[in-house]
Amino acid sequence: MKKYFVYMGVALGLCTSVACTKKFEDMQHNPETLKVVPAGNFLNAIVFDGVNTGLRESHRINNELMQVTVTEISTTDLHRYFIKNTESDYPWENYYLTLNNVKDMRASAKLAGEPNSEAIALTLWAWQFQHLADIFGDIPYKDALRGYPDNQLQNRFDPQQDVYRDLINKLDTANRLFVTNGSKGLEQGDDLLFNSFAVPANIIKWKKLCNSLRLRLLMRIAHKSADARQELGLMLNAPDKYPVMVSNDESAVLKYTNVKPFQNPFFSYRDYDFNGDRALSSFFADKLLSWNDPRLAVWGKKAEDGVYRGISSGYKPEQFDSISGIKAATLNVDLKKSNLIGTIMTYAEVEFIRAEAIMKGYATGNAQTAYENGVKAAVSYWGVPVPADFLTRPGISFNNTPEQVLTQKYFALFFTDMQQWFEYRRTGFPVLPRGEGIIAGMNMPARMKFPIIVQTINAANYQAAVQHMGGDEISTKVWWQQP
Repeated sequence: MKKYFVYMGVALGLCTSVACTKKFEDMQHNPETLKVVPAGNFLNAIVFDGVNTGLRESHRINNELMQVTVTEISTTDLHRYFIKNTESDYPWENYYLTLNNVKDMRASAKLAGEPNSEAIALTLWAWQFQHLADIFGDIPYKDALRGYPDNQLQNRFDPQQDVYRDLINKLDTANRLFVTNGSKGLEQGDDLLFNSFAVPANIIKWKKLCNSLRLRLLMRIAHKSADARQELGLMLNAPDKYPVMVSNDESAVLKYTNVKPFQNPFFSYRDYDFNGDRALSSFFADKLLSWNDPRLAVWGKKAEDGVYRGISSGYKPEQFDSISGIKAATLNVDLKKSNLIGTIMTYAEVEFIRAEAIMKGYATGNAQTAYENGVKAAVSYWGVPVPADFLTRPGISFNNTPEQVLTQKYFALFFTDMQQWFEYRRTGFPVLPRGEGIIAGMNMPARMKFPIIVQTINAANYQAAVQHMGGDEISTKVWWQQP
C-alpha cells in the first residue's frame, strides 16, 4: 500500500494499510496534532532525503548521459541514450515521499505561526517539485499529496508550465515571509544546512537560497515566458528585495557528518560500486586537462599508468572488449566521504545565471565580472586555490559567448542532482561529442517515461497527460524544450 500511494503521487501520511486505526486517522487528519511535531523537526530528514535522491540519480544517470563518466560494463546503455522504463520508479517514489514531509512541515509551521519555518518549507517544496517537473514534464501537483483516506488515486496531471508558475509564486511568497532581523531563526528543531536554529542570523542564507532557486526556475523558462524574463531582471537588479547568494559560504550544501545517520550516501559503497565499473569520459577529462584545472585532482583518480585518460562516450557495443582493456581514470574514491558533494545550489551557479541573463539582455550588469566570479567560486568551492593566471588561460578567458558560460556552468554543477542534464536540454551546451554507438535518430533523452504503475492504475489521467504532452517517450519534449 505504501509504494502504491507514492506511485500515484499522493501522501502516505502515517498509514501503511487500509485498516488504519481511528487513532492513526485522527493523527493524520486532525491539524491540531501537528502542533506536537515542531515544523523544524521535519527539516533535516527532508534535506537529507532530497539531497541523497539527487546524488544517486546524478551518479547513476546524469553522469552517464552528460559524459562525466562512461560505463565499462556491457549491460548499461545510458551513455548511448537509452533509459530503461524502470529507472523512472526511483525519482518518482522518493521525491513524492520527501514532499509529503515538506507538506507536513508547512502545515505545522502555519499552525504554530512560524513564518521562517513556513518560508523554508515553501523553498523546499519548489526545490523538490522542480525535479519531478523537469524529469517527467506534466505531473500530479494540485491533486498530489492528499493522503489516505481523502486521496483519489486517479490524480489529475498538471501541465508543466502551470507547475512552474506556481513554484515561482511560492518562492516569491517565501521571500516575503522570511524574518531576517537576526533575532529569529528557525523557531524549533535543527538545521543541518545553515544552522539557523543555533545562529538565528543565518536565516538570511535560507532567504538567499529561496531567491537563488527562483533565479534557476526563471532562467529555465525565460525563453518561453516574457514574464519570467522580466521577473529575472527585476530580481537581479533588486538585491535588497531579492537577496541571493554572494559567496561560497552561502552555498546550500548538506555537509555530511559521516556519522550515522547523516552519512554521504556513497559512504558504505564498495569502491568498485562507486567507481570501479565506470571511467571518466574523454570529454570530461580532456576539458579539465586542457585548462590544467585543479579540480581534476579532486574529482578524478589517475589510471594505473598515472594518466588522466578518459573513455569515449557512446562507443559501439561490439567495441566493449577493447574499451574494457583501456587503462582509464575514474572518479576519485574520496568523493564517497566528501562533505562537499551534497549540493542543492551553489553561489557559482547564481553567478553563471547572472552572466547569461546579462548577455541575453534580461538584466543589466557586467557579464564578464559575473562569469569570472562564477569560475573562481566553482574552483575554490572544492578547497583548491584558483591559479593566478587561471582566468586568462585559453578556453577560460572570457569570450562573451553563452557557450562558454554554460560550459563552465556544466562543470560547476558536478554532482548537483540532474541539473547538468536539465541545463543541456534547455541550451544544448556544452557541445558533447556524439559516440559512434548511438543509433541514428537517437538524441539526448528529453525526459523519463512515467512509471508503469502510473500508466496502469491511473490510466485515464495518464492518457490525458500523454495527449497534452504529445507522447510518453524519452524523446517527448517537455514544455520548456518545445519551440
